[in-house]
This record gives sequence, C-alpha cells and structure tokens, in this order.
Amino acid sequence: MPVVAITLTVASACAINVGKAFQKKAAKTLPKLTLTTIRAYLTHDVWIRGLMLDILGGGGILLALWLAPMSVVQPASASGVAILAAISHVYLGERLAPREWVAVASCGCGVGALGWYSRSGSPDAPPIGSFRLLVAFALGVVCLLAPSVASRRFASIMSRDAARLALIKIGAQCGTCFALSSFCVKMTIAYARAWMLFTAPLAMAASLSLTSVGLYYQTKGFRDGNSIVVVCVAGNVAQMIVAAMYGLVILGEPLPETWRALFGWMCSWSLILFGVVALSGADSGGALAGTRESRGPSILPTTTQSNIVSITPAQAVRGKMQ
Repeated sequence: MPVVAITLTVASACAINVGKAFQKKAAKTLPKLTLTTIRAYLTHDVWIRGLMLDILGGGGILLALWLAPMSVVQPASASGVAILAAISHVYLGERLAPREWVAVASCGCGVGALGWYSRSGSPDAPPIGSFRLLVAFALGVVCLLAPSVASRRFASIMSRDAARLALIKIGAQCGTCFALSSFCVKMTIAYARAWMLFTAPLAMAASLSLTSVGLYYQTKGFRDGNSIVVVCVAGNVAQMIVAAMYGLVILGEPLPETWRALFGWMCSWSLILFGVVALSGADSGGALAGTRESRGPSILPTTTQSNIVSITPAQAVRGKMQ
C-alpha cells in the first residue's frame, strides 16, 4: 500500500491550494499576464509567496511520483482541497456547510480506500516503447485541444453563462498540463533508472514546459475570472481523468488483482471525485491565505459573522424618515 506517497501527496496538495489562493489574491491587483507584464508578477510579494508554495507542493508531488504510480498520486492530489477545508475549520474556526462536511468525509474515505486497495507498482518499470510514446503524444494533443473544442460546442447552449464556461475551459487546460507534466516526470524517472542520459533531460524539459504552460493558464484564470473555485475544480477533475488514461493505458500501471479490490479502487476514485465537485462552494485556501494579510479583500464573497451589521431601532426609524 503506497501510504507514504499518498500522505505526502495530500500534504503537498494543501500547500499548492494555499499557494493558488495567494496567487489569485495578487492577480486581481496586477495587470493581465503578458510577456511585458511578467516582471510585475515576479516582483509582487504575495504572488511570489503563492508561487513558492506551488513549487514546494510540486516538489512533494514529484517525490510522491517517484514512490507510487501516477494513477494513485493524482486522485490523492485532487483531494487536497477537502483536507484544506477541514484544516480551515479547525485552525481558523470557519463553519462548513453540511454539504461541505459530506464532501470532506467523501474525500477522506476515498483517500483511505485508495491507500488500502491500490498497488504500489514496480519501482524498476522499464521505459515505454516508441509506439506507446507516439500514442502518448497524440493523446496529449487531443487532451489539450478537447477543452477548447468542447467550449465552442457548448457556447450556444451556455450563452448566458459564457464567463463560467471560459473558466471551466481554462481550468481543464491547466489540469491537463499538470497531468501531462506528471507523466513526463514518470518518464524521466524511468529513463534515469535505465541510464538513458540523453532522453531523461528531454523528458524533464518537457515536464517543466508543461508545468509553465499550466501555471500560465492558472494565472490567466485567476486574473480574468471571478472564481478560483471553478478553475481549481475543473483542473482537479481534468487531472484525475488524464492521469487515469496515461497511468493505466500508457504506463501500464497495475490494477488491483481481485474483483473486490478493483471495486474498492473504483469506489475510492468516485468518492474523491464527488468530494472535489461538492466542495465547489468552499474557499478554504483563501481563508488560510487571509491569515497572513488580515486586511486584504476576500478571494470569494462569503457570508460570515463579520458581514452581519446589527441595526438598532433608532437607526431603523431614522432610515424610514429619510
């Protein structure tokens, strides 16, 4: 059971989610991300803080990919938003709605079942052949283009909610890039173990490039949109789907041996996916980011006790007279 890798993945995912909240907060005060304005981002303290947390969490994910299959690491990473919600409740005293508690419990049970039923896989798996590498490249192109094609297909149906559809597209592209980057990391590990010292740096360069593109889409969604949640949920769902395809089909990662274990493994994926989507109204990352800057604006509009203003009878009478 890859328990250590799953624990490391969940902790890293929490750091990444808090980093996203910092970046979202900073992006709202920064100009649109272009080659000419990137210096403003790199000199902004809050955005850099979020980027550092992103890099720290990414390093933990890389280590987890070294220890466990890709089809195990990515769903555990998606559940980080649920663990973050529970931390916000305990650490910040935030009240979670019943639906959010169900989502947290669903992700927690899913992660537990994933650790129990998943197989660790062979640590010395050989690199994939040329044919599967070609299939992986073609599949990656399809996965990257699919969000744009789907958004155009549903543009007329969701014309009233075009902004939300655009955020879903950006989030899916972001998650796809991160999942493909994880695949390139697995390829780098396989090439390095086989002492293929020319192709291993190429695979790592491809991983870094895909991560950079994913960060671009993520920053674009945070800057142009009003909801960090839509981008993150779409990204997490896309990561899980693409990771399943690449891990099981391209890399040939092992499935559970018995039908009972396979059913439990599939249920763990379903529980995590349900929990991630059900948490689409939570803003735990923004709350944790706000602990460092208590006077900053909230990332998403939330209703708390501080938003409730008590009105005395005398004030009510004066309001009516006016």
